[in-house]
Amino acid sequence: MAVVERNKTKEKILNPIFSATNSMPVKLVACAIAIGLLAGYGAVGFRIAISELQTLFYGFGSYDIISMADSLPWWQIVAVPVIGGLIVGFFLKYLMPGNRPQGVADVMEAVIVNRGKMKLLTGLGAMFVSAVSLGSGASSGREGPVVHFGAMIASQLGQRLRLPSKYYMTLVACGVASGVAASFNAPIAGMFFALEVVVGSLATQAFAPIVIASVVGTIVSRIYVGDFPAFIIPQYNIVSLWEFPAIALLGVVSAFVSLIFIWSITFSTKTIDRFHIPDVLRPAAGGLVLGLIATQFPQIIGVGYEATDSALKGNYGLLLLLALIVVKTIAVGITIGSKFGGGFFSPSLFIGAMTGGAFGLIAAQAVPEMAASHGLYAIIGMSAVAASVLGAPISTILIVFELTGDYKISIAVMIAVSVATLITKNIIGRSIFQTQLLNRNVDVNESRALRQLSFRQVRGIMDREFIEVAKDAPMADLRKIVGNTNHDKFVVVDPETHEFFGRIDYSDLKTHLFGDEPEENLTAMDLVHEDNPVLFPDTSLKAAISIIEKAGVEHIPVINRAGDRRLIGILHHNDLLHAYNGALLSAQDDARDKVFK
Repeated sequence: MAVVERNKTKEKILNPIFSATNSMPVKLVACAIAIGLLAGYGAVGFRIAISELQTLFYGFGSYDIISMADSLPWWQIVAVPVIGGLIVGFFLKYLMPGNRPQGVADVMEAVIVNRGKMKLLTGLGAMFVSAVSLGSGASSGREGPVVHFGAMIASQLGQRLRLPSKYYMTLVACGVASGVAASFNAPIAGMFFALEVVVGSLATQAFAPIVIASVVGTIVSRIYVGDFPAFIIPQYNIVSLWEFPAIALLGVVSAFVSLIFIWSITFSTKTIDRFHIPDVLRPAAGGLVLGLIATQFPQIIGVGYEATDSALKGNYGLLLLLALIVVKTIAVGITIGSKFGGGFFSPSLFIGAMTGGAFGLIAAQAVPEMAASHGLYAIIGMSAVAASVLGAPISTILIVFELTGDYKISIAVMIAVSVATLITKNIIGRSIFQTQLLNRNVDVNESRALRQLSFRQVRGIMDREFIEVAKDAPMADLRKIVGNTNHDKFVVVDPETHEFFGRIDYSDLKTHLFGDEPEENLTAMDLVHEDNPVLFPDTSLKAAISIIEKAGVEHIPVINRAGDRRLIGILHHNDLLHAYNGALLSAQDDARDKVFK
């Protein structure tokens, strides 16, 4: 009987353990399937929405822009992006949470800052903004919005099911993988894009759910769109092994094209900011410029897959290829700077294809007997530029392999991608998404602990008890204050307004109060330090660390704000170090959860 009771007790103890360890993987797999379905349908629906909107605005679908644009009057080509811009501007101003479009950078920010939690209304609004933008001729990509939608759906599923927050990154990565896979009909590339860009590591226990979501998203896409890749690429061959040095050189050229493209996005946004255009009219103003450009270069309208496909098939001449590199770069900068929606995947493929095609034509003129078709170079350039811009070399290589199925071409792509990413990594060290985040003061390269401190403020740990000394206090009063307190730091203020004037260290007081010849004629203002760094209550703890270390002090006064020097607290270096140590321990726990759970 005792044995039976002991066994029952043992089962009571073990059953919760097994259910806790075994139920979560099952839940994650079930969530991965659901996310794959929802994100896949989202990608298909988004593609249909863009095509329908373009039919509404232009009279024909998304893949016929270039071939049919000649039949349109010039005023319609100009007016459509202006109308679309007015719709986008109104929606962003009055209905869109955050008042800006969303994309891959926002997914990364959600993972870094909010542990993968994303809002439903923001995600739905972002899809609407991007659909109207691309449908009305904005020059950007459809993959970024699809990635954001998939990530939002995944995050919402985790929140609705009340899953632990440590699993949200896995769920978000599932949504990203499914979205990319459904867009390109490339499940392997979708999986690796999620690992490279969102997770930031290939060593993860979340591998299986991400694979499942990517496969399910691809299946959904193939059911409704067909088993066709994004681009139908002819069969190309490398003529000679001597072409590989030229391919490496193409990698160098692609790197510098990528650098200019990344720089142009920030430059365009800052330039448009200087015009102080009202927010509601900003997209329409950008749409006017885009429409004028499109009258001469209709290739920039929308996603641009038709133009990219033509370059991959070798249908464009050298002058047009060179012109499109410049014009598309300008158009994408205007699009993003004007706050139209869309992503960077398609534009980077477009610009890369034009770069490679132009390079191939120049190489053929230099050494005609040893040069392959410039369509092959367009494929290689497309891969190299996209890998450098997006910061996803493995994903890009796999996309090309899934599109072509050719090992020889894949080797050439690997060479160009390696060279291009090596150069861009050493020059700027950031992808276009990481550059966007840095402009929002989110640095993906900094430690997780410092990142946590960047979202905590001085007011949370400052000391609100301190010794105030009136600015006109004589030495006799100072002697009494020193004798009645254990503090060694004193702040000098106006006794009526509490305005901060400076600080006095105990070492200074000791010299003047207790020296061989005390200087009784001095006041507190005569002893304050000339250098008096201050903080504000909303200063981040990350910034406070830099300020206090640069000043070389143990305590810094906290004043109300720049125009109001009323003293409200003191920040002690020891309290700041304590907060940093807590952030380090929290970061270690997060890392352990990511690896072991």
